[in-house]
Parts: sequence; C-alpha cells; structure tokens
Amino acid sequence: MINLRRNPATRLYRYVLLLPFIVLSLCFINPAKARTIAVKTTVVDTTAMKAFEGIYQLKSNQHGYIQITVANKTLLAKIIDGTKQFVLTRKGDLVFETLDNDGDETIPITFTKSDAGEITGAAVGDKDQLTRVKNYTPVKELKLTAAQLKAYEGKYEFEERQGTFLTITATADGLVLKQLWDDREIPFIAVADNEFLNKEAMFPLKFTMDASGKAIKVLAFNRDSWDKVKE
Repeated sequence: MINLRRNPATRLYRYVLLLPFIVLSLCFINPAKARTIAVKTTVVDTTAMKAFEGIYQLKSNQHGYIQITVANKTLLAKIIDGTKQFVLTRKGDLVFETLDNDGDETIPITFTKSDAGEITGAAVGDKDQLTRVKNYTPVKELKLTAAQLKAYEGKYEFEERQGTFLTITATADGLVLKQLWDDREIPFIAVADNEFLNKEAMFPLKFTMDASGKAIKVLAFNRDSWDKVKE
C-alpha cells in the first residue's frame, strides 16, 4: 500500500530547495519592499543639536565647568574659566568625538539621555564623566599670606615613577608648579583649604599637611600623587 502521508524529511528538503526562489521572487515582484528594508538599516540622528547645549561639570573636578554650544554642524566645548576649547564632531545620534590636547588621539564623547529625552551628561572616553547642571558656580579665590603659601613650597617626586620631579614655589598671587622634565611653569590660585587651581586647564592641586602645618604630599588632577622630598 502506498503511504500518502508525506515524510517530514521530504517536506524539509522541498522547502530548502524552494527557499532561494521564494526570496528572489519577493525581491523581483516587490522591489519597493526591498528598498524599505534597506532604509531601516540607516542610522538616523534623532536628537537635535540644540539639545546638547548647556553647562556641564566634570565628575573628577568640582571646579571644572564646560560650556557646550552649537557651531554649524559641530559642538563647541569651552572651558568656562579659560580660553581652551574643543570641537566635537558628530558620529552618531549621541556619539561625538574630539582630539586630545596634543591633537594625536581621538576621544569619544558619548552623551546620555533621561527617560524624558533630556540630555543629562556624557562619558569622556574612559577618562571622566560630565554632568549637565543648571547653573555655574564661579571659582572664588582665597588670599593667603606669604607665610601660609611658603608651607607648600618644596620639591615633589611622582609616586608612580621615581626620578620624576616637580617643584612648588610661592608667589605674590599663589603658587607656581614647575615640571622639571620640561621646565614648564603653571600658576595656581588658592580656592579652599590646602586646595589650589589653574583655571585655564581646570588643573586642581590638593595638599596633605603634617602636624606642624607643612605640606608632605600633593595630589594633582585628583589622581596623581606626589611625595615631598626631604632636603
């Protein structure tokens, strides 16, 4: 007796043979549908450039504020208390990129949105975070006496690289840090107890003092620790 019920393997075999022809027929019979599928793969920037404008604060530096504005088809990020600025070129809806200080490294800037669709901040590569704030609090300079400033003076060695030194010298306006490896000098003003800032570069210094009130350590950029050399 002939079995009229089809074998499952036979049905699968016929389906595999017919599948390419079915796909091709869809493309030829309805080319408009094929074009629609291609359009769906295109990345669309749905967030208006104006939405990124505002004031942002660095997570690593409470005194670090950046103003972001639209400049043609890019964003311009400017240090509020300085003159340095960076051009942010769009690479995706929330993704931009910029060059570092030396201009030889690309840094991605990835913005974040709230559930309401408002820009709330951004990740600066894997180096730092920006938080969008409503107001900017200007840095207030503290005036210290010559005796108070002298307590920070000295030669300091980098903890992570022995043999790398810098010096701190008191001036009439604050402190001057000198990098002994390239002789670059950077001025700082006092902004809090044992805290100093170079506003142009948003460069903070935090000193650790001993029981007698003299500096024994300084933390640069909230990450690099330097020990005072006993001389």
